[in-house]
Amino acid sequence: MMARRILLLLSCAVSLSVASAQESFTAKLQRRVANQGIVVLHHDAEIDALVNGGSRHAGQAAGSAGSNSSVSAGNASDPADISSSTASSSSLGGKKVRMNGYRIQVYVGGNSRDAKAKAEQMEAKVRSYYPELSTYTRFVSPRWICHVGDFKTQTEAVEFLTELRNKGGFDDAIVVKCKINAPAD
Repeated sequence: MMARRILLLLSCAVSLSVASAQESFTAKLQRRVANQGIVVLHHDAEIDALVNGGSRHAGQAAGSAGSNSSVSAGNASDPADISSSTASSSSLGGKKVRMNGYRIQVYVGGNSRDAKAKAEQMEAKVRSYYPELSTYTRFVSPRWICHVGDFKTQTEAVEFLTELRNKGGFDDAIVVKCKINAPAD
């Protein structure tokens, strides 16, 4: 009788492990569990195949079979080039293109709440002088950064930096090379 119970428990354990092995890792992450948050993954089929094992075609078949994952179009970018939700631009109507250019870094701090507040204060200060200028305040691990402007040439950026320093309170501002949002010509 005891041997039957042990055999029954072992067979249940084996069947559960086989069933869970058939479910992909990304499917396990996205499984809905009562009283817990929801995880939604947006990734390419190649990433799915890499994470879950198997070929790319197996990942695509799993995605078309009703998986909650979706393929995201576009290229991955450097986080330093992505402007956060606090980024603003005065010319919202026109098309913008990403290109190499220059911005003025008016603040760089740590990763504390105080650093975030200071970055936002610097952003507000620049906006008070130049409301038409684009500002970009974001967290780029491990620090808060505030950049202003989208300058195509270094000369334009240096001229603006001089003007900004003359306003006072921007002694630590520098010109940085980065991707900018330039109006499409």
